[in-house]
Amino acid sequence: MSLAPRRGIFGPIGILMVLLCIGTGCSKEKPVAPPRRLVAKFGSQVITRDEFLARFVKASYRQASVYLEEMALQEVMMQEAETSGVEFTHAELAAYVQELKDAYGADHFEQYLSRSGLSYADWLSQAKADLIRSKLIEANVTSKVEVSEAELKNYYDEGSSEFEEPRRVRARQILVENSETANQLLRLLSRRKRSFESLAAEYSAAPEAAQGGDLGWVRKDDLPPEMETPIFSLSEGKRSKVIHTSFGYHIFQVDKIQEARVGPFAEVKEKVRARVFDSKAKSRYDEWVKELKSKWQLQVFPEEIL
Repeated sequence: MSLAPRRGIFGPIGILMVLLCIGTGCSKEKPVAPPRRLVAKFGSQVITRDEFLARFVKASYRQASVYLEEMALQEVMMQEAETSGVEFTHAELAAYVQELKDAYGADHFEQYLSRSGLSYADWLSQAKADLIRSKLIEANVTSKVEVSEAELKNYYDEGSSEFEEPRRVRARQILVENSETANQLLRLLSRRKRSFESLAAEYSAAPEAAQGGDLGWVRKDDLPPEMETPIFSLSEGKRSKVIHTSFGYHIFQVDKIQEARVGPFAEVKEKVRARVFDSKAKSRYDEWVKELKSKWQLQVFPEEIL
């Protein structure tokens, strides 16, 4: 039996294998996951490709790069709102939610949720974010837009053709189901036995019968094509013969005519104000968005979507 001292449990080959394992990772640990692909970044925040795709598949956008730009801007706005302390009250949220539901229609909101695949909680979360962004835009854009009287007048003078009003008439009708009744009523009108208003209220099947057959002020585009010619061919104060359409048998009367004209400034002033305000608000919004992107150093990488 040899009394020579024993070598360590690792011979030269064993030591080499240990070093190789340290360098190459011979352990049974899972391989390191590949780095996340980023499609946008701003401030200290990022949007990953997976996050983008998860939202994009539920959106109605056809162009992914356009959606990415919009999604990234919305996230930047949320960050800006948080740092600016933008909040909403319970009453503001309740009013906004009701406004949105009314826009869908009483019977269509649930259908919308079903078609979109959104839960009510998801929809409400989106509504809250939209409300925050709208308050942020109000604070930074619309509240800063002012429109002077001089701007209104100048816009009207330079673009008055925008406020041209086509010819319109104040008309009435009597609508019945058969020609015999219509002709009997026409004879009563011709002999001045009854007024147009009273006969319409008593005999007409049209919705405006209770108002004496009053259709109000109408333009050609307001009427079904088969009613345009008989009404607009009448002179002021004149009455038609019996007219047969797909709706039944009509007698029309034109009480007043207003020829085509450019609406006076006083009449269209609020329309002018809306046009000028919208134009200035859009310019201010574009400027503000540019400032916001620069402040948060927003970058998007649409090439990473594919």
